Amino acid sequence: MIMMWMQCRRTTTVLTAMCSQHTVVPCLRKGVLTCSYVQTKNHRKLVVSGFDCSDNITRTNTLLHKSRSYVKDSAHDLDRKKNLEVVNNDKEVKLVSFVGETLPSHFEDSNWENEMNLLKEFETRDVLAPLKDTHEIDLVSQEVRPTFNLAAYINRSATLQEMVRLGVDISKWEKRKGISSYILKLDLECDMKQHLMFLHDQGVKPEDLGRWLTINPLIFREKIEDLDARINYLKAVKFTSDEIARLISRNPHWLLFSTVRIDNRLGFFQRSCDLSRDEVRVVAVKEPRLITHNLHHIKRTSIAVTEEMGFDKNEMKSLMLSTPKLWIAHGPSLLRKFDYLHNEMGLSHSVLVKFPKILQSREFRIKQRHQYLKTLGRAQYDPQKPNYVSPASLVEGNDLKFCSDIAKSTVHDYNLFLKTL
Repeated sequence: MIMMWMQCRRTTTVLTAMCSQHTVVPCLRKGVLTCSYVQTKNHRKLVVSGFDCSDNITRTNTLLHKSRSYVKDSAHDLDRKKNLEVVNNDKEVKLVSFVGETLPSHFEDSNWENEMNLLKEFETRDVLAPLKDTHEIDLVSQEVRPTFNLAAYINRSATLQEMVRLGVDISKWEKRKGISSYILKLDLECDMKQHLMFLHDQGVKPEDLGRWLTINPLIFREKIEDLDARINYLKAVKFTSDEIARLISRNPHWLLFSTVRIDNRLGFFQRSCDLSRDEVRVVAVKEPRLITHNLHHIKRTSIAVTEEMGFDKNEMKSLMLSTPKLWIAHGPSLLRKFDYLHNEMGLSHSVLVKFPKILQSREFRIKQRHQYLKTLGRAQYDPQKPNYVSPASLVEGNDLKFCSDIAKSTVHDYNLFLKTL
């Protein structure tokens, strides 16, 4: 059995509509009539039940075609209606519900003339005319409303003004969910001053403070006691003051990690690369972002270095100590560079370990210079043979120095060659 229901709000009009045009007209009176569309085996029937204070209509049944414009979804939850009465008969189901008054029954209830005069005043007002009182804008918008950027608040928020003076790029905050609303609630004197002084005491330079806060505005969420504990831990594991300043300045996210997490991260690098404590400190200071980087990415790079590239454990350890930045590089790009250096240029693993910076260079730069040397017959990277070219020279210096010292040609010829690629 399919059950559909609808509401009409004018009982006196309903009976006329059902008898003549088979439609339902809503009204504004307090007596609300609920109609239910019921499908039985023999025919379709619309059951109307309700009451009206003036017409004394109690219950009536009549036939009515289905009206799509007023029929509600049959899956509507009728149990939530108040004063719901369900009567089961042999061939029909009656649903009765009463809804309170929601709109005024007469136009006299509202002041029509005052509303029309107010509309005319807004229509004739010049929006470009200056305000008589500068404080009128506060009456128009007394509270902060949602916006697409922080520019709407910059004139009101002293906190944002101070952040801009420090050199913070607040447009970067807008791209991160929840940062803008969080910063606007902070007070510079109560919520931010101590954190700024703490960063200055730990060695963050004033000219770097704007960049630092742009990257990590969530530092104001941390307690000063927790930040002190994290600094004390670094001192306990033999980091010097200059090294701590470098860790914090180069990696603003470092202070968001608890002492337990940092200790686990340092232990992970010590075990996975077979490093000593001093070597772990060297790696952390050389690349502070490595310690707090995604561990899944770190593990994937380690597998690529040993399994896909073919470096042994000692060679991987040498690469970690010399160029730890390789472990946070883009994995597919690193594999492509190794494939070109090892298979195309013929550089062995020992040579790559000796000149690890070549793995950090841009792939197109390596290809362009190697191919140019190859056309000149000078692509010779074996130190035991004449006309030796150091692999490091392919990535060091500008084009003028490369052409004059390595290729023994002119920049003009090199540029003409690049046009042929």
